[in-house]
Amino acid sequence: MRKFFTLLWLLFPVAVLYYHFNQGQTQMAREKARIHLASIRELERAKEPNWELVVEEYDAVMKELPTGERPVVRHQIRLAKAKARLEMLDVAGAITDLTELLQESAQTHGDDAKTTRAVREMLGKAHYYATYLLKTNGAAEDEWRPFAERTRQIFRYLAEHQEPGALAQYEQRVEAEFEKTLQRRTP
Repeated sequence: MRKFFTLLWLLFPVAVLYYHFNQGQTQMAREKARIHLASIRELERAKEPNWELVVEEYDAVMKELPTGERPVVRHQIRLAKAKARLEMLDVAGAITDLTELLQESAQTHGDDAKTTRAVREMLGKAHYYATYLLKTNGAAEDEWRPFAERTRQIFRYLAEHQEPGALAQYEQRVEAEFEKTLQRRTP
């Protein structure tokens, strides 16, 4: 029995070195990215967040992640970055990013996965923001109507794939969230 414990004690450093040079590096990169994400969340909660800095930090986190990281993690970070772009009112850029992300997420996770639904909801909000901004700035109907129609289609899809009263709830939530954003923007 004593020989067994001695052998175990002698092999322990080998196991530690094996872990460190294989999964240990990946785990350290994940931990570093997790800490970086926590600092970004603090930036977002500030009284006057610097959204441009937040977007840059999300790009930095994407570079920090290990190459073999799960797609759901990358998709969630890209979704958070798109939310930050919407806060900056970079609606065109957010719509482009979210459209790409929706296609990737649907292929990877399926149409009814939580991540895909969240991306689809955010894309609907982005189209709603675009409609609202175009209408309030006096754009012609043929300019804002496609965004309004796309918003309607996205929310209808989300509602039909959930529960009967969900369409009205989604539209109310989007409108309330956008009104809060406008109130923060106006002095």
